[in-house]
Order: sequence, then C-alpha cells, then structure tokens
Amino acid sequence: MQRDIRTSARGRDYEIRLHLPQAAAPEAGFAAIWLLDANTDWAAMQQALREDGAADVAIVGVGWPVEGKDQDLRRRDFTLPARHAPPAPHGGGEWHVDGDCDAFLAFLVDELRPALLRAHPLDPARQVLLGHSLGGLFALHTLMRRPRAFAGVVAASPSIWWDQAAILDAAEAHDWSRAQATRLALLVGAEEQTAGPEKPPEIEGEARAATLGMRHMVDNAAALAALLQARGIAPGFGVLEGETHASVVVPAAQAALAMARALPVDGI
Repeated sequence: MQRDIRTSARGRDYEIRLHLPQAAAPEAGFAAIWLLDANTDWAAMQQALREDGAADVAIVGVGWPVEGKDQDLRRRDFTLPARHAPPAPHGGGEWHVDGDCDAFLAFLVDELRPALLRAHPLDPARQVLLGHSLGGLFALHTLMRRPRAFAGVVAASPSIWWDQAAILDAAEAHDWSRAQATRLALLVGAEEQTAGPEKPPEIEGEARAATLGMRHMVDNAAALAALLQARGIAPGFGVLEGETHASVVVPAAQAALAMARALPVDGI
C-alpha cells in the first residue's frame, strides 16, 4: 500500500492510500474503487479484498491525516450547507463547520483523480465511488452533481435523514436523465432502523442505530430507490439481513468490487 498526503487547491489536507494489484495491468489500466472514509473503512475494504480474492481491482482510499473519525471534517466534505440544525454528532458535542461538499467533489474529480491517472495504470472508464453513512450521502450527491464522473456508485447506509431528508426533496425535483448510464447500488443493513414497521424487534427505544439519527434508515433508502426507479434509474437496492450500520461496510465493499469488475473495458 502506498500512502501520502495531498493538499487541495483550497489548502485542505487529505491522506490518500493506494492499493495496486500485483498482477500486470491491462492495457486500459486497472478498474478502481474510490473508497471514502479511508481512515476507518480501509480495514473493511482489505477484508473484502481477502474474501473476494480480488487481484484485478485497484483501491484509492481518501481520508484525512487524523486518527479515527473527525465528524467536523466529515460534515464539511460530505454534506451541503444545512437548511436545518442537524442532530448532535455521534458521541455528543456540537458541529463546528457547515457543509462544503462541492469543494471536496472538485478536489476528488478535478485535482486528485487526474494526478493519479497520470501516475498509475488506472482505467478512467472503470471507476467506482464507494461511500458509507455521510459518505454514502456524498456518493448520492456526486451522482446528482457529476453524474458521469464515475461509472458506478455504491451508497452504503446513506444518511438520507441528514438535514431533514433534504436529499429526497432534491431527488424529487432533479433531472436524472444524465445519470441513467451510471450503475448504482443502494445498500442498507436490516438492523439499522429503530422506528416504524421495518424496525427489528430486538432494537428497543434509543438503542444502537438511534444514536446515529437513523430512525427510518431502511424506509428512507427504500423511498429513494422507488423515486429513482420512477425516474428511469435502476438501482441495485438491497436490505442486507443481519447487518448493522457498522457491519454493512464489508458487504458494501464486496458489492463495489463486483461492480468494478463487471464494468466494460470500453467504458459506460
């Protein structure tokens, strides 16, 4: 694994991790997965690689030069400016920044990716974006803002609830025609919902996922999947039995690997 620090045009530092297969690169380059939250989700991605036996997919991990989750950095880079005050971050405390995800998207697509494509044998037509939680929300935002930036998008347990589910309103009004060629997987753990008819019986009151503001996690994902289907997008929607907000990352990484491997060499 290669690991270094990149500074964006806005002067923001990111830690970039790069896994390249040991096999010889195809003529067009390796398919690549862009993994968000690499600070915490790199281990899950490596587990998926081991279990999958993947030897033909590169991984670009994008995180920050900090230990663990920095919720302010995640809010800054993964969300839009909020219309409403969001719940306190997991673990308590307060938010100290607002959303600025368009700046992060510009860094990812217009600064970092061209540099890595110049330096490494990566196929620009076979790129998959994988985000979890707030990162999953950002993945959906990317699909709306830059629909052909990635050939595939995997949104795992996306925080659709964020800002009183503003993304559902945005998706309702959005023109999805340019995103119809992009593959989308929308995944959520069956154990994530804490209210409503989809709540697992073993989750009571404010236990577990409720502390992350995910009272209607499954309902929200299903609503978005239905909306997209009505707009001509065919998401691979899955409610993963037995998976929680934390454990869903490994099967999501496996889904991203399968998606990357299935992308045609000639692009979308």
